[in-house]
Amino acid sequence: MEQREHNSVDALTVPPKRQVVGWFEESIPIRGCNVSLIDIKTVYEELSAINRKFGEETIATLQRNTEMSDAEWTQHKAFLLQDAFCLTVSVRGERDQQLYGEDAEVFTSDSLPNPIRTIFFNNITAWRRHANNTDPENRIEVFLDFSKPALFDPNPLVSDPTPNASSVTVRAHDMTYFRAAQRVVDTKLTNHRTWYSAIHRSFAYDIGMWAIALPAGLILASFYMEKWLPVGGNLEAYRWAFFLYALGIVMLGYRFLNGYTKWAFPVNVLTDNKDKALGHRLALGGILSWLAFKAADAIYGALSFMP
Repeated sequence: MEQREHNSVDALTVPPKRQVVGWFEESIPIRGCNVSLIDIKTVYEELSAINRKFGEETIATLQRNTEMSDAEWTQHKAFLLQDAFCLTVSVRGERDQQLYGEDAEVFTSDSLPNPIRTIFFNNITAWRRHANNTDPENRIEVFLDFSKPALFDPNPLVSDPTPNASSVTVRAHDMTYFRAAQRVVDTKLTNHRTWYSAIHRSFAYDIGMWAIALPAGLILASFYMEKWLPVGGNLEAYRWAFFLYALGIVMLGYRFLNGYTKWAFPVNVLTDNKDKALGHRLALGGILSWLAFKAADAIYGALSFMP
């Protein structure tokens, strides 16, 4: 009796030995990419082919339902391959319009929102409806964000990279599946680069401030202080107050221009989006050209005062 009670206590307190499980996993950030819907469709189709092969291998291990005839079982397996091993797609527009599909035709649909804000596709949603809401052992999620940052960004952490959650997450028990998905992302997605991606990296704001904005502010403030408030003039007492205020105005202008630049040149670009970014880029080019001219003029004027 005591031995039986001891065994019962052990069964309740000693956990069962669990099998060691290993897998491959990587989250690939997607930043600084310039892609079209055709490019994304190509990525979708190649990842779908990889996932379909995983489906064929999985279905081949299923135990046959003895209540089905050969034709019914073959038809059932074909249905599972089509319905459980597809990549579901969700497209969201700038005004929260939604479009959902389960094949590549969604990327050529007349119902696509414009401009497109995000695109998300994965192999988890389709699997779960046939697997009691569990996840597949080989899974992939692709999230692409084409939104623009705020034009007037109140974020005090200006040294951080521009927020963008675009990524491709691959988690697989099968190394072949994992490497194949990685190769598709590397060759079909991340190789489409924008030329200006550096402005969205960490400390881009600080580099621009110390290398451009602060020297330009010091030069401009010094030049106009000597021009408008010369030593010996009636307003000489306000010289350094003007200097500090002018320098602050230049730094605030740099912060606005930095935010405007990141808005006009977003982290990721979908070429099919019909927004008005081109006009803003031209306007930004005009502003930068004018500022460069004024800075050069101020430097030339400051040098003329030097012996």
